[in-house]
Amino acid sequence: MSLRPAAVAGAFFSADPRKLRRQIEGWLATPARPRARALGVMVPHAGYMYSGEVCAHALASVEIPQSVLILHTKHQAGGAMLSLATYDAWETPLGDVPADAALTAALGRVDGIMASNAPHTREHAAEVVLPFLRLLREDLRIAVISVGPQDAETLQAVARAMAPALAHTLLVASSDMNHYESHEVTLAKDNLALERVAAFDPEGLLNVCAGHDISMCGAAATALMLFAARELGARRVELLEHTTSGPASGDFDQVVGYASARVI
Repeated sequence: MSLRPAAVAGAFFSADPRKLRRQIEGWLATPARPRARALGVMVPHAGYMYSGEVCAHALASVEIPQSVLILHTKHQAGGAMLSLATYDAWETPLGDVPADAALTAALGRVDGIMASNAPHTREHAAEVVLPFLRLLREDLRIAVISVGPQDAETLQAVARAMAPALAHTLLVASSDMNHYESHEVTLAKDNLALERVAAFDPEGLLNVCAGHDISMCGAAATALMLFAARELGARRVELLEHTTSGPASGDFDQVVGYASARVI
């Protein structure tokens, strides 16, 4: 069996199972909204001291089916712009999370998606989400795609081709918002992007991030999630929470933005 070893346990979140479980369960007890069935959700992926609470509140606000597809920022080199992980399971301090073999196989047949573990070996953007999902759904199965910068037309075509395999799958877009500007500038830039997310406008999201120099690292991953959710019949997006790293770090001059949303 091919196991993807935990790469950031002990750094982005605690490697101690009891401490990690206690922390996450405390956050999950207060969802951002009453739990509802959703087709997609956008969550942040920083260290838990900065964005763990936002991530937990968002995931606690949606029903977690057995099958989850994580679409995340491509931070790491290697692979293609759309790289599908092929591990049999992912290690976490709370137990291994198996891959959804059928979903992974189906996604591997989609034009534009390449099977490659190269950009996943040290990547944190999917790994930090797994402990939350593992606690919310013990029999969880996942597929993971690293999403690099793409144009709207390409992402829409991929979403359309993916849709038949996603009938019983929750789409999770893992993305942080604007990076390394002041708290005030980051909130303002984030709001421009979040207006397009709330309007269910993936094309507009990509355009506004490019046009206003908004360094939302998972803009393409979020756009792909929105395109796919649209193909599956989603009707609206609800913004959930929005903050920056400033309140946690005490540094309001160089912050990262964190936001969440669900697609109903």
